[in-house]
Amino acid sequence: MPRYRWREPERVPEMARELAVDPLLAAVLYRRGIRNHEEVRRFLQPHLSDLPDPAALPDSGRAVSLVEEVRCRSRPVVVFGDYDVDGLTATTLLAQLFGEFGLTVIPMVPHRLRDGYGFQRHHVPGVLEHRPALLVTVDCGTGDWDALRDVLRAGVPVIVLDHHAVHDEAWPDELAFVSVARPDAPPVFRTLSAVGVAYQFARLLLGNEAASRWLPLVALGTVADVVPLVGINRTLVALGLKRFWETAPLGLRTLARLSGLDSARGQRLTSWHCGYVLGPRLNAAGRMDDPRLALELLLTADAQRAEELARKLNELNALRQRAIERMLAEAEQRIDALGSLPPVLVLADSAWSVGLVGLAASKLVSRYARPVVLLARESEVSRGSARSIDGFDIAAALARCRDLLIDHGGHHAAAGLTVETERIAELEARLLEIAAEHLGQEEPALPLELDAELHPYQIALETWEVLAQLEPYGHGNPVPRFLVRDVRAVDITSMQNERHLRFTVVAPDGTVRQAVWFEGGREIARLARAGRIDIAFTLRRSDWNGQERVELDVIDIRPTR
Repeated sequence: MPRYRWREPERVPEMARELAVDPLLAAVLYRRGIRNHEEVRRFLQPHLSDLPDPAALPDSGRAVSLVEEVRCRSRPVVVFGDYDVDGLTATTLLAQLFGEFGLTVIPMVPHRLRDGYGFQRHHVPGVLEHRPALLVTVDCGTGDWDALRDVLRAGVPVIVLDHHAVHDEAWPDELAFVSVARPDAPPVFRTLSAVGVAYQFARLLLGNEAASRWLPLVALGTVADVVPLVGINRTLVALGLKRFWETAPLGLRTLARLSGLDSARGQRLTSWHCGYVLGPRLNAAGRMDDPRLALELLLTADAQRAEELARKLNELNALRQRAIERMLAEAEQRIDALGSLPPVLVLADSAWSVGLVGLAASKLVSRYARPVVLLARESEVSRGSARSIDGFDIAAALARCRDLLIDHGGHHAAAGLTVETERIAELEARLLEIAAEHLGQEEPALPLELDAELHPYQIALETWEVLAQLEPYGHGNPVPRFLVRDVRAVDITSMQNERHLRFTVVAPDGTVRQAVWFEGGREIARLARAGRIDIAFTLRRSDWNGQERVELDVIDIRPTR
């Protein structure tokens, strides 16, 4: 069963060659939608001056006025954020920003399991007991109008800084609602994460240069929230990564150091480090314990406490990784026992954590190329997450099952749901019907967009260094994917309990390169008997016996035609 549907690169027009001196870089830039030299400059060398005017955001002037009004009051400002990395970095930014204004700040985040998402009515007493001069919600608040009206009725002004879809436009008139998802928000801001919105507010209050100290937080939250890394987001992330070791909060730098990143050598952080090293550790606090541990780490100015908290988050992340591996092993065992794969996978288990099912579902989608619904089963009500593939809108599918669900929400690729446990089988049957209707007889597969075909001799350190200019990579600007044709795989060995593969690639002209195939252990028989193959891959730099080299990081293989 093929996991991927290969989409080979089309020939780029002659004009694309004018975009860069290196023809491969020029071709990839063209495929990223870059069409002239000014766009190339903004893409490869972004600058603070490229950012649009934050005063264009709706209600931003009202929000600034509210902050100015409370500066002379002795009462605190409550900042209420979300428990994920975007919310935590946004809460940290605002807490430090208001601290710059001499205000007392009380940062709050909900508990993932006890409180659920958003600013809810049961949070109101906890806010009001601080007798605040102002409530600011960030990465939440949109649609939470009843709870926010309770706060407003108590005489506390409210600012909402958010980026979530606005389904109910009947927000209170007294509210300063600074949202990039409002219908009247300029499109240039539309893809910002919540910490990106908070940063625009900091620019309004302090100016570009003074606010730039928080760019490392913006970079981390933006990457972790998987918003498109193009346009304004690319500028924010590129600039934030560049100054990470200089201006990131003490706790974040401590976490980076204890996670193996080297500040002494000035190791340049990439979006990969944000998405796969730092982000998961901050998220582990909320998934495995309490998100306030991560928030305290980001806010602390005490080096010893930062060290303690960073070590704690590393431990929680290790626990999270082991729990995910157990869940995946159990899920795969049950999937393998099915014999033939259904077009949608729906699995539930009482031992699975509701805080982890989304992560596990994402990995299963990648492995089986199918929409996946994973549920933490309880006696009466089960909660879980759904992840999907290109071409199957999982949020729309769940909407068609609303009569079976207690609650649901999300977007085309990811959603959350709550269902009565006794109705899980009905839900599965309905989703299978919808999948058959949408996917038909075609075998589900993940799209694999390839940027260019490389000759084996081009798989070299020089090529990697040229393409490194395209960092930061992420959603909307993926790591370039390449194709090499008509090679052989020899010296195939498995690694790490047969999960991964390493092998040597031999081209017809005698060129030899090394390859690694992560999570490719199940493909060892197919690879061994394949003969001449084409390989889809990305370039991976590694140190081998003290020497730098570039390897193929394999995505998929197919027989050479």
